[in-house]
Amino acid sequence: SSGINAEYGETINDIVTFFSNLECININKCYKISDEGVRRFVFCKNLRILKISGCFKIGDKSVGAVLEECSRTLRQVAMDDCRSISRRLLDKISERGLLLLEAKRENADEMWDSSDRYMKQGFLF
Repeated sequence: SSGINAEYGETINDIVTFFSNLECININKCYKISDEGVRRFVFCKNLRILKISGCFKIGDKSVGAVLEECSRTLRQVAMDDCRSISRRLLDKISERGLLLLEAKRENADEMWDSSDRYMKQGFLF
């Protein structure tokens, strides 16, 4: 399998352009990456694993777009401490049967009150 760790948001376009067959994308703690960059992952048609833990600027729209466009291959998502991800998106991930590797948040609020459910409920298609 092929994978890559992106260090800076401005490199995402090059990564997706030259490595469109990526199966694993790990951008954990890449603070500069925003929704705009993550939306480009929809072009990675073989994407199986998406790791976005600690990416504070990433929200529902971009992750939702990747879920839709990569639904045929995507199997695992890691999103620990993603402050802009809603409970609604977590529910969607769970409903699709994706393995949610991490879904907790340092500063828990009402959106994350059942994070234990998401952390324990890991199943694949």
